[in-house]
Amino acid sequence: MGSQSVQARMAMLVVGAGLCLLVAAWPLLARRRGTRGTYSWRLSVVALFCAAGFVAAFWLPARLVKPVRPPVELPPASAIGPGTAIAVTYADGTGGMGCTAGFLVRTNAGETGVLTAGHCNKPGQASKVSMNAGSDIYPTVGTFNQTVSEGARGEDHDIGLVVLDPDKVPRTSAVTGSLPVNGVAADLRIGQQLCKFGMKTGQALCGQITDITESKVVFLAGSQCGDSGGPVYLIQDDGSVAAVGIHIRGGRPNDPNPGCSIPATFSVAELVRPWLDAWGLTLAVP
Repeated sequence: MGSQSVQARMAMLVVGAGLCLLVAAWPLLARRRGTRGTYSWRLSVVALFCAAGFVAAFWLPARLVKPVRPPVELPPASAIGPGTAIAVTYADGTGGMGCTAGFLVRTNAGETGVLTAGHCNKPGQASKVSMNAGSDIYPTVGTFNQTVSEGARGEDHDIGLVVLDPDKVPRTSAVTGSLPVNGVAADLRIGQQLCKFGMKTGQALCGQITDITESKVVFLAGSQCGDSGGPVYLIQDDGSVAAVGIHIRGGRPNDPNPGCSIPATFSVAELVRPWLDAWGLTLAVP
């Protein structure tokens, strides 16, 4: 609501309250002037309630009604890439969730996208994705193009592809904008150190690999709800990283699916190499 319309509304409420008070006080004014007439005390009571209503209307909207905020412009320095916090708005209008962007990729059609967890979306829906900066509302930057969300057990696949809108927002292929990605990790071994970054934990956490399957890798790094979709990577000797997977869930030794009640002590990632091949994607590197 504009400042001029707010001022006009306040003036109308003040005038209305004043007229009601004048009607309520009319008997006293009439006595002082020595005039007599028919006047019901009930009218004074009604007029007082009327004045109270105008006063309440004057104060309550300013305190209780919050205007709908339009999307704000993206800060010039912001870029979407591995580790960026994202907000997903379901295409069917039933809500959404916060997740983390994974590795930057390019499609066979020349489009740029980011991998993330499939459970961040509802299968079959072209849900919109925006950058997530807490209380700020950013315009959408992309749309889900692929979603696989089979469950949260064993080899259940969990991965999604968001195709970014052309020239909508700067992109970076580096993890958190600082660790360059030089390719996909070729050979993983039990005991190797893997790292992950998620928007909820807000920092890189690393731990040893404890299990490797055809589509998953398990490693001893903590995680929380909101880290889903974030990059899982292997740090190289030269400071660059090799892409390994997309964080999909966490667990604890005695509770493999703790939900969001407590932080997990180990993480599970969906390996990216099979999906790069299946979807005809190329990992974006500097």
